[in-house]
Amino acid sequence: MLTAENEAKPGGTMTIKNLDIRGKVCPYCLLDVKEETRTMKPGDELVVTCDHPPAATKNIPNYAKDAGMTVENKKLGPGVWELHIVKK
Repeated sequence: MLTAENEAKPGGTMTIKNLDIRGKVCPYCLLDVKEETRTMKPGDELVVTCDHPPAATKNIPNYAKDAGMTVENKKLGPGVWELHIVKK
């Protein structure tokens, strides 16, 4: 499920998209993230909620870093992570 909202920031607006991929496994987790980040502009943020450990802790963060994005990963609870990916 994907939702989007615009937030004001100095010098313009940025879009924050929320992507819930709980229940999916790789490679579908990564494919969904790749598709969403493809349309992002610099400063846009994608917030991903994921319950698949390899995707949340390795595959998605590695992809984001390799693509030049910043990624912050935090564990929300047992088996659930939230990743904040920002396009530079």
